[in-house]
Amino acid sequence: MAEDRSAKSRNDLYSRLEKVLGGGLQYRIHHLSTRPTKSDALFAAPPAQRPQRTHCESHLLTLSITSPSSSSSTSNSTSSQTQGRHVFVFAIEVLVYTTATLTTLFVSKADSTGFLSRTPSHTRQSPIRPLTSTFLTWLAETRQRPGIPLVVSLFARAQDQYLFPGSVDHGAKHVLDDRQLVKWWCKTLDPVLRCPTTDDSYTTRAHVIVPGFDYHETTQFFPPTCRSDPVDNRKWRHGHPLLDIAPNPSAPPRCLVPHFPDDPKARYLDELDAEIPDSQPSQTFFSPSKKGNGMWKSIRTLDQFWDTMAFRQECSSGRMVGFIWLVFTPTQPSIQSLEDTVTHLTPATSFNADDLLGADLIFSSQESLGQTEEVSRASPRKTSRRKKLSGPIVPRQPQIKSSSSNVSSRSDKTISKEWPEEGRGQIVLEHTSYSRVHDLLLRLDFSNADTATSSTRKWLAEVAAISNPTADWGKEVTGSNQLAHPASFTKSSQVNDISGMLVRKKRKNTEDRAQAPAAVEASAVNILSASMIRKKPKVNNNT
Repeated sequence: MAEDRSAKSRNDLYSRLEKVLGGGLQYRIHHLSTRPTKSDALFAAPPAQRPQRTHCESHLLTLSITSPSSSSSTSNSTSSQTQGRHVFVFAIEVLVYTTATLTTLFVSKADSTGFLSRTPSHTRQSPIRPLTSTFLTWLAETRQRPGIPLVVSLFARAQDQYLFPGSVDHGAKHVLDDRQLVKWWCKTLDPVLRCPTTDDSYTTRAHVIVPGFDYHETTQFFPPTCRSDPVDNRKWRHGHPLLDIAPNPSAPPRCLVPHFPDDPKARYLDELDAEIPDSQPSQTFFSPSKKGNGMWKSIRTLDQFWDTMAFRQECSSGRMVGFIWLVFTPTQPSIQSLEDTVTHLTPATSFNADDLLGADLIFSSQESLGQTEEVSRASPRKTSRRKKLSGPIVPRQPQIKSSSSNVSSRSDKTISKEWPEEGRGQIVLEHTSYSRVHDLLLRLDFSNADTATSSTRKWLAEVAAISNPTADWGKEVTGSNQLAHPASFTKSSQVNDISGMLVRKKRKNTEDRAQAPAAVEASAVNILSASMIRKKPKVNNNT
C-alpha cells in the first residue's frame, strides 16, 4: 500500500508538470529524496532549555532534454543510450525541516544550464518558472499536517551558477541580476501562495524583506497579482513572520531567527553568538549556561538585527539580497501544537510519567482522604525516609524523561515514524549517499553541450550505481501546455500588423517615386538632377 500511494503521488506530480511544460516537447524528470534524519535545530533554544528536535529530508528535482550535440542519434536506441543522450537544463533542491510545531520548506538551490535556448524547438516562454511553482506546490501539499503551520522560505542572491559548474561559460545562459532575481522569485511563489487547496483550512501570507529597502521600495518586487487583492487583506506584505513561526515568541532575538545552511543571516547569527557570555562557538544551537540570559550585547531587538543586515557583505557593496517567506497558518490549530505552546511558556511545570505512577501507589496505600492530602503536601524527602526498600534488586532499562526536552518523546517518535509515503522521490537515498551524489554534481563540467551531456550521463549512472534502481530511472514527459506557442505567435502577429502599417506609410513615398516612366533608381536620380538644373536656369535668366 505504501508503494502504491508513493507511485500515485509521483504520477500526480508528473501529470501536473505535463500541463505546464511546452506542448509537444519531450522532457525527462528525475526526482531524488532522502529519509528524514535528525539535524540541527532551526531556532536556538532559550536559556536553560534544549532546542527542538528537528528532522530534515532533502529533495532534488532535475529537468533534462535531448542533447543538442546528439540530435543525429538513431531513434531505436536502448534505454541506457537514450538516457545518455540527455542534458540537464534545470535543477532545484528543497530541504524539508519538520518539528512538532512547524514544517519548513527551504529552497536551498536552483540553477539552469542555458541549453534549453539552443534547442530547435525552443519556445519563447521558458518552462522553468511554472515547473518551480508546480513542484513547490505539490511538495507543500504532501507535507502539510493538520493543524500545524507550514512555511516556504528562501533567500534570493544572484550568482552565475549554483548547481552546474561551468554553465555560465558557454554564453547561452541568462543570468538575472539582484533586482530581477527577487522579482522572479516573487512571481514564482505567488501561485504557491494562491493554491486553491489551502483556501479553506489555511490562511496564507507572503512576507518580503530586502535589507536596506523601506516599505515603498520593497513593494516594487511584489507580483502584479497583489494589486487585485483587497486593501485590508493583502497577500504580500513587507516584513518578516518570525514572531509567528518561532516556537517561543517571548524568547531573546537569537531564538527567533532560523538558522539555514549557507544563509547570510545564519553567518551573522554565528558572529553575534560570540557576544554571549559563557557560550561556546562550537555549540551555537544550545543555550548559554544559567549565568547568561541569551541576549546579544550589540543587538537587542529583531528590528535592529534586520537594520544591521543591510551593512553585511552579502547585502552591501552594490549587492542586494531578498528574504521571502510564505506562511500557511491553519485556521484550527492542532491539540498537540497547543500543548507544546503551553510547555514552551512554562517549562518548569513539566513532569515525568513515572512520578505520577509512584504518587498513585502512595495514594492507594492510605486509609482516608485526609491522610492522602497530608502525604500529597509532604516533601519528597520525608516520603523517601518513611519507605524502606527490601528484597532483590531487579535492573530495568533507563527511560528518557519527557522534561529533558521542550518536545515530548511521543512527539519525536511521531515525527520520525509518520513519514508520509506521498511526496517521496522515485529514488530514496540515505543522507550519506545523497551528500555523495550532491557533491559529485558540484564537481562536474557543464561548459559546453558535449561535456554537459557527458556530465549528465555520469551523474545519472552514479545515482543508479548507489541505489540499484530499475534499468532506466526517470520519467519521460511530453509537455501539453499549448498556451506557450499561441501566445508567442499572437505577439509576433501583432508586431507584424504594426510593422505592416509602417511599411504602408513607406510605400506611399515609393508610389510617388514610381510615377516616373523609367526605373525606380534611375527616375529618382533623374528627378533630383532635373530639379537641380531648373534652379540654375532661373538664376541665369534673372541675371
